[in-house]
Amino acid sequence: MKEKKEDFNSYFYQQASKLARIGSWEFDVVADKIYWSNIVHELHETNPKTFIPDLGTSLSFYREDFRSLVNEILQNCIETGAAFDFEAVIVTKKKKERWVRVIGNVEMVEGKCQRMYGSFQDIHVSKMLELQIREILGSISDAFYTVDKNWKFTYFNKEAENLLLKKADEVLGKNIWELFPASADTPIRKIYQRVARSKRKESFEYYYPGDGKWYEINTYPSQGGVSAYFKNIDERKHAAEELEKAYQEKINILESIGDAFFYVNKDWVVTYLNKETEKVLHRKRDTLIGKNLWDEYPDAIETDFYRQYHKAMETQENLTFEEFYPALNVWLEVTVYPSTTGLSVYFKDITLRKESDIRLLQSNERFEKVAEATNDAIWDWNILENTLYWGAGLKNLFGYEFEKTTPTLETWTNHIHPEDREWVLQSIYGALEKPDQSDWIAEYRYQKNDGTFADVIDRGIVIRDKKGNPIRMVGAMNDITERKNFEISRSRYVSQIEIQNEKLKNIAWTQSHIVRAPLARMLGIMNVIEDNNKSLDDTLMWLKHLRDSANELDEIIKDMVDKAQHLT
Repeated sequence: MKEKKEDFNSYFYQQASKLARIGSWEFDVVADKIYWSNIVHELHETNPKTFIPDLGTSLSFYREDFRSLVNEILQNCIETGAAFDFEAVIVTKKKKERWVRVIGNVEMVEGKCQRMYGSFQDIHVSKMLELQIREILGSISDAFYTVDKNWKFTYFNKEAENLLLKKADEVLGKNIWELFPASADTPIRKIYQRVARSKRKESFEYYYPGDGKWYEINTYPSQGGVSAYFKNIDERKHAAEELEKAYQEKINILESIGDAFFYVNKDWVVTYLNKETEKVLHRKRDTLIGKNLWDEYPDAIETDFYRQYHKAMETQENLTFEEFYPALNVWLEVTVYPSTTGLSVYFKDITLRKESDIRLLQSNERFEKVAEATNDAIWDWNILENTLYWGAGLKNLFGYEFEKTTPTLETWTNHIHPEDREWVLQSIYGALEKPDQSDWIAEYRYQKNDGTFADVIDRGIVIRDKKGNPIRMVGAMNDITERKNFEISRSRYVSQIEIQNEKLKNIAWTQSHIVRAPLARMLGIMNVIEDNNKSLDDTLMWLKHLRDSANELDEIIKDMVDKAQHLT
């Protein structure tokens, strides 16, 4: 009975090892003999019946750039008895590269190494996915980092380096609150702790006292810690303050303008909506303006849209929330700005990001999550094959579809504005020719599928081989047209108000100087007339002067009224 149980345990162990692609190995240091299990032979693509490994041949399987490191680890183990655990690339007997994880322990007798033993695991698929994810995360337009349950950095992309002025190798493995003490006693710490504890995503704006700037942060739970996407919105915050001072009565509308916008009055009648709203809701504005919102969307009454809108109207507090709308099968992120006359509602379609979040929880495919959540046009250019992969963002932002064709670099460059094309190409090839340059960025005009041009910012990372030759380039392109237009609109508002202020100053000067002269004369003449000693002829003369002064004052007042009417 005992033998059957041992046979079963041995069979179960063998099956589990086979499924996990884990083999065992042993090195008899004294006899200088090495043993590999069948799975280790399988991973090296060697025949266990004919191939007899030794220390030299075992080391020769490691790719050249890992060989010296592995040799140092083994020598240190033999000399000190220290266990080891490392990841490396081997080149199999059939010349295939494979990522493996090697764990080793040692048996020491009287301070001398007698035997080494351990496991050998195939991690190629998971490692390649991890490297691909890191490449994509490094190229997205948003800054991104992750911290584990002990608040230590596990990832830090290029944009995070640019915004926080620290290199990845300076922060990885370090505690976020120790590395950035200025944020330790601010609300961000409580928010991160709440996200990690509740497993719920949170979005917020944050003022970082370390650099005195505002950031927009989207935080997600991640393996006991958090993942954070953030971007500098300091310019946007200051611009909003500047507009508020310059044109206070328009601030509610200006604050609510976004990807999609509509306004309802206190009776829930839609009075305005923009073109983006037409796209998201698939309705023309003339079919909604003047109609009751809930009459047109009765299926939304039982959703958070109805509850949150009424709450904002009652409390007069700004609200932000996310909700799924089944009729259109979309997720929407909504911000509501109430006023005494109604609601300004800003919203955008976040379906791609939400679906990406769900896929992340189900399969841990972080690449899809990043590609969808950022709303960027992510691209991957295979330089050697001249093939160009585009993510879904290209269709969302610019209307192009490449599912039925294999796009090349030319399919991208042909849509660059003719005035920008030459210098953009010179810029990108200039980056490829410099072995020490890994990143590239450019702002230019890109033609959309409808023939119009969008202002874009394009960021890329160059991937090179061991000799420094470029083999791939991955990046992300983002439409910044709205931001450009907003800056132009803001400048026009400020200029218009400055002109109006100058006109008001001129009117004020007229009132304080020109009006007083005829008015003073009129008061003097009235005092003279009150003198009873004046003859009738004198009185009539002074009355004529009084009439002349009154006519002069009337002309001045008419001129002031005319100027006031031309202020706008």
